[in-house]
Amino acid sequence: MPMPPPGSPADNPRRTLASLGLSARKSLGQNFLHDKNIVGKIVALAHSFPPPYLEIGPGLGALTRLLAGKGAPVTAIEVDRGLAAYLREEFAGGPVEIVEADFLAISNDEWKRRFPYGATAVGNLPYSISSHAILRLIELREVFPRAVLMLQKEMAQRLCASPGGKDYGILSVYLSALSETTREFSVGRNCFHPSPDVDSAVITIRFFDDFPDELLQALQAVVRAGFALRRKMLRNAPVSFLPGGVEQWCDMLRSEGIDPASRAEGISPASWLSLARRLPVCVKS
Repeated sequence: MPMPPPGSPADNPRRTLASLGLSARKSLGQNFLHDKNIVGKIVALAHSFPPPYLEIGPGLGALTRLLAGKGAPVTAIEVDRGLAAYLREEFAGGPVEIVEADFLAISNDEWKRRFPYGATAVGNLPYSISSHAILRLIELREVFPRAVLMLQKEMAQRLCASPGGKDYGILSVYLSALSETTREFSVGRNCFHPSPDVDSAVITIRFFDDFPDELLQALQAVVRAGFALRRKMLRNAPVSFLPGGVEQWCDMLRSEGIDPASRAEGISPASWLSLARRLPVCVKS
């Protein structure tokens, strides 16, 4: 397992931030990873996938150093101006490009221009943007067909949840239908500065090839409708996108062997996908 070089500035985030006149910004959900063992494990997972790498939120560069350690090209996108300036100086002359921007705000066309042959996404995602970042990666699955992500433990549980539990929801269905998503290992809160109130977990995502946008749109339509009134029966779902309304919706459910009196959390990803395939062409488009 690779280990960070001794004396890396990311080993002591408190001291490094103080020397830069910076501090962790709660508004950005900044918690800086400093545990060398965890850093090595995350980068080992990333290196099991091919470069180049997109690092979302590099912070002080704890992961960045190892990601680029063998000359692999890394694009690190950092929204914090002070950290971006520090990283540019720290990695000047190497295979790391620092982009000062918000990952969520960069257009699809720009990502395709930067990574015409695809890339592996890596990142420690703050809780406040986790759902949005996952949805963005789903949208960009052809550009980033692989991802190694650290998230709050609760979010990781939601993403990897099976039908029937309280954690199972819209994102669980999407990732199960679109990818192989694996929870790899847990990360304790003491591995960060400042220490967050919850533990974290690392997941890997491998998106399946050839999942057309039209089918994704259909899947999103039926899943959002099903979970819109989570505590109510599926027959009460808002299905204004269907020409035949509730009657057509219930017929679709029955055709898949789903009782309209069921609730969304009991329906498997495979059944949601089958429902999506039954949507009329006019709805899918």
